[in-house]
Amino acid sequence: MGSELSQCVHESKRETYMSVQTFNVEVQTPPINDHQKQLLRETWSVVKEDIAKVGVVTFMRLFDKFPDVQDLFVPFRGLSSDELRTNIKLREHGLRVMGTIEKCIARLDKPEKLETLMSDLGQKHIIFDTKIQYFDLIIPQLLHALEPILGDQWTPDVEDTWSDFLKYITALMKQAMII
Repeated sequence: MGSELSQCVHESKRETYMSVQTFNVEVQTPPINDHQKQLLRETWSVVKEDIAKVGVVTFMRLFDKFPDVQDLFVPFRGLSSDELRTNIKLREHGLRVMGTIEKCIARLDKPEKLETLMSDLGQKHIIFDTKIQYFDLIIPQLLHALEPILGDQWTPDVEDTWSDFLKYITALMKQAMII
């Protein structure tokens, strides 16, 4: 863990200042508004065409920036970047994460179902001894993976919408892990 998780990196909204000692578990992101819901649905229709690539790129980047996080995943311990890139278990995990995002987008108009989904997922992560601050580390990696897939559709508004959405759903998971 150490200094890797305490580093400060800035690259628009795709990078997050993360301090292991200070993080907020409250859901402070306002509910996603109708305009944002529409943007998420529209852009998701493009993203889902490359869903496996987005998942793999997200985790490859996460492990590259925070190698100690890679060691938390037993199947990925000690694997090189080249080995990870073609690892079926990494692809499957990336697809599970992206599948969860798809379910969240499908539940945007049913916030209670969305909250239940993410709460249940947060509870499952307790079993893996996942630290709640690790969820904040994946958001900038996922945003970075989305940008090239969306190309010209990637605007500041789309970036803000995805950032708000990801912060919201990860906050729901984190809340479930401390209750």
